[in-house]
Amino acid sequence: MYADQLRRLVMEGHLRGALELLNIQSGYRFTAIYRLGATHAENFMLVDRDNEPSTPFTADIPLDETYCHQVESLAALVIEDASSDPRLTTHAYRDIVRAYCSVSLLEGDGTIFGTLCQFDTAPRATSEATLVLMREMGGLLRSDVVSTTYRRADIDRRVDRLSDMTGIISDASLDGTDALSTFDMYAGPLIEEAGRRLPVGDSLEVQARIDGIRCALVNERVD
Repeated sequence: MYADQLRRLVMEGHLRGALELLNIQSGYRFTAIYRLGATHAENFMLVDRDNEPSTPFTADIPLDETYCHQVESLAALVIEDASSDPRLTTHAYRDIVRAYCSVSLLEGDGTIFGTLCQFDTAPRATSEATLVLMREMGGLLRSDVVSTTYRRADIDRRVDRLSDMTGIISDASLDGTDALSTFDMYAGPLIEEAGRRLPVGDSLEVQARIDGIRCALVNERVD
């Protein structure tokens, strides 16, 4: 069941939905795709089960501070408790990111360009079913998919959902001020992410879309 859903989501370009499905199945707090650069692991997309926008893992991370760069091209990396793992005795984050599993993302020629990973701040065992699903998704991803175009599409879909929510927000609010406060609570993280993860032009377009939705909500409350 999970495999068919996962394959369909990836093939249709709904990468966040695919990550959310993995997150549900695995029980890990974080599920993410990182692109590996020369010096940093770039956060392409991350799902946080606890939905905390301030998590440090949304930023690009120096490679030597990640577990990602230890992933080999044909193997999954599984760490069930980093604090007692002999491979990580000198790693700075072994007491912070306690559990981790990942599979490499490969170009057609076998070059590693990123990782699909799941991790947690508490120790956690990784099931074979989780690894099977991660390998399935990892095998479908190429660098042209893990790109700014898809990141923009993902943010646009989330702005669409925010727009669809305005009626519910309006009906559930005591007054216009309350409605705007609730709207901004959802819009703020989207605007921040667009500014951090998209080119300037794309970021401004997302901001303009959200401003337009906000103005429509204001006018609705006035009317």
